Amino acid sequence: MPIGLGLASSHAPSVDAPLDQWVPLYRRFTGDTPQPPEAALETPEVIESYIGRIGMAFRTLRERLAAYQPDLLIIVGGDQSEMFDRSNVPNLMIYTGDAAWGQNGLLGQSSDAARVEVKVDTETSTWLLQKLVEEEQFDVAFSAEQQHLGPRGRGLPHAFARPIPHLMPSADIPVVLVYENTYDPPSLPAWRCYDLGRSLARLFRDDSRRVAIYGSGGLSHDPGGPRSGWIDEPLDRWFLDRIAAGDGRATAAMYRFDSLTMRGGTGEMRAWITVAGALEEMGSRATVVDYIPAHHAVTGLGWAYWDELTGQ
Repeated sequence: MPIGLGLASSHAPSVDAPLDQWVPLYRRFTGDTPQPPEAALETPEVIESYIGRIGMAFRTLRERLAAYQPDLLIIVGGDQSEMFDRSNVPNLMIYTGDAAWGQNGLLGQSSDAARVEVKVDTETSTWLLQKLVEEEQFDVAFSAEQQHLGPRGRGLPHAFARPIPHLMPSADIPVVLVYENTYDPPSLPAWRCYDLGRSLARLFRDDSRRVAIYGSGGLSHDPGGPRSGWIDEPLDRWFLDRIAAGDGRATAAMYRFDSLTMRGGTGEMRAWITVAGALEEMGSRATVVDYIPAHHAVTGLGWAYWDELTGQ
């Protein structure tokens, strides 16, 4: 059956953080960057309300996924020098190994407690790689082995490892891992990401399984960059309005020229655009669950889903 459920969300470290870690994480990512005056309004009480909303938003996505009972989950996300060093930065890649693991721990958390493992559907991953290259004319790299960069060897990029426990606590759904270069220019244009989603929908249209797709990242943010702590709320709201109207194609206007706003983590919105392309091909439009322009999370936090009931 066609891809019948789409999900997308932010994956900032703060989505997992208790109240006492929000300020240390904020300081870690913003450093000496001058901060917007709105950040001073985020008192502990405000941040605590954010934490409650984050939990409710992820619960909504988790319940949607559980109710759909997928046989396969396609996860679209990026890498930030976690699996790929500067010797190879693919713009598109599919992982074809049979298992994958990562860590999503926070400050002071042991690596064992933070370990996340997923079951990769190698057969489907290999099939999809071949179809995208030979029939859909996408130049897709592949990898059958995880590389664990850095002194701690974190495994899967946090775009994959961090949201998995929120979406499927038992990690029992077979997955296909699709990497998009969301961070390091030159990256894919937005229209190409949208067309990738449409291609995924066409390729799975006659599949007998129940297939879902999830896009990880965004919204506007630039951790460690010159706009760290600043959020482009008008951009975020415009973007969310477009996908809620079923007009994800309009996002092709993004990334057409170099802009400080579009650099850094804002590039992760490409994963959302891919999901929009897939579900809009099926006649669905997004339901925006929540949006929080959380300066102390150093990102515009968002959650959305697309399903058969939101089609026009």
